[in-house]
Amino acid sequence: MEATVSSGQMLIGLAVGIILLLILAMKTRIHVFVALIISSLVTGLIGGLPFADVISSITKGFGSTLGSTGIIIGLGVMMGAILERSGAAEQMAFSIIKLIGKAKEEWALALTGYVVAIPVFADSGLVILTPLAKSLSRMTGKSVIGLGLAMATGLQLAHVFIPPTPGPLAVAGILEIDMGMMIVWGLVMTLPVLIMSTLYSKWLGKKIYQIPTEDGTDFIRTDFKQEYIKSIENMEQIYKDKNLPGAGLSFAPILIPLLLILGNTTVDFLKMEG
Repeated sequence: MEATVSSGQMLIGLAVGIILLLILAMKTRIHVFVALIISSLVTGLIGGLPFADVISSITKGFGSTLGSTGIIIGLGVMMGAILERSGAAEQMAFSIIKLIGKAKEEWALALTGYVVAIPVFADSGLVILTPLAKSLSRMTGKSVIGLGLAMATGLQLAHVFIPPTPGPLAVAGILEIDMGMMIVWGLVMTLPVLIMSTLYSKWLGKKIYQIPTEDGTDFIRTDFKQEYIKSIENMEQIYKDKNLPGAGLSFAPILIPLLLILGNTTVDFLKMEG
């Protein structure tokens, strides 16, 4: 005999589960995966499901989600390591700076974070790009606060909205949404936010002026003055000496899968119209 569960009881269970997950993840030393399992159990039990059904729901949900995203997650982790160790992420930032012009490092880092987070977890991207933000702060005299916030916002926007990042990829699979349309609408929703957040980052960088020390282990905070800002005249030579991979090779692992996904969506759309 199936149990009858009210929608109000399920909503209460969901709210309690989310609050419990946040508390366990932020206030305790419990691993996030274990916290997620505990919160799922509590959500199901408060929602009115029998214990056996809760366990079955968790295992089936985990299995189906992992089945659709497990390979992508594994490849994303590998991609993050490749971008970091090969210098491709740094080359992408340098290429974007060259494209949009000097003295626009906040925009360059925001766009770099936005692109890097498409195949890579945002936290991995943060580890990869943070040394770059510190280096640019020292070279340009711009506040690392503004540079870092612009970079982090770009990372988070792509991480949350644009497949094949695992989160939106899982959403697309669960809701059976075409991945190409998910990418298109993700771009539409996030690009205006990226622009506004970067403008705010530039403003905040002047309000909280802080640059790293030469050894990168500490920060110097002082009042902002326009004369602190300097152009990187020898930027091309600096990056040339690092022997980074070419711009084409650096962007290819990200752009090629996106073009293939969008191409598949376009073909399906044309078939449907035909």
